Amino acid sequence: MKHILLVITFFSTQYLSAQSFEGKLTYIVDFEVSEKMAKMGLSKQMLRDKMKEDGSWSDTIKVFYKQGNYYTLLKNKPKTWNIYKSDANKIYSMQDGDASDICSVTNASIDLESTMTGKMPVITKIDTVVNINGTPCSLVRVKWKSGIYNYYYNATKLNVNPELFSKHVYDGWAEFLKISNALPMKIEKSVGGMMTVTMTLSSFKAEAVDETLFSIPKLAPDSDLNMIKLANVEMMRIIK
Repeated sequence: MKHILLVITFFSTQYLSAQSFEGKLTYIVDFEVSEKMAKMGLSKQMLRDKMKEDGSWSDTIKVFYKQGNYYTLLKNKPKTWNIYKSDANKIYSMQDGDASDICSVTNASIDLESTMTGKMPVITKIDTVVNINGTPCSLVRVKWKSGIYNYYYNATKLNVNPELFSKHVYDGWAEFLKISNALPMKIEKSVGGMMTVTMTLSSFKAEAVDETLFSIPKLAPDSDLNMIKLANVEMMRIIK
């Protein structure tokens, strides 16, 4: 009987994994500044020009999903990318240029604000329907004291198995997927009531994603990179 149950569990897991979207999503990025920031002389145009000048502005973000892993590529200069590895439950952030030998490693099991306040974010499914580029979407809101994330999704599109990301506490991602069972069509991130950044899906393509995209270089601890410590982030040196 135990053998039969193991076989059933195995094939059930394989089936659920096979139902998860694999491929590429492309988002268009924009932002708006609050009236408070505008009154301080920090206009949207001024901030955009400044970010373009220092290379930190990215108007397009591409995200590749394969099972429980994702790879995020930002169109900035120097190029920046993030890799989430589900087996380690960590997000590895790297970039080209002068800092190409440094990797920021974020523990996705930790909600940073909760380590300071003792309170986890409030997750709410909002009873509303919003049209995103012709697609009716539902809304899940993740609310911290310091800000709000709005995740918009359509339950019939870009479906994923939420179990693949069940340990991804960071950004309220696991809780969102428990409700949606689908990747977001749009994300709004409002921080401190000062700025709202939006990522709106412009295209997607279901396709096989090369496993090597999620390869992590050899890393080594470096105390000099961690003079200021955060509860969920460690800076590592990339060994080349």
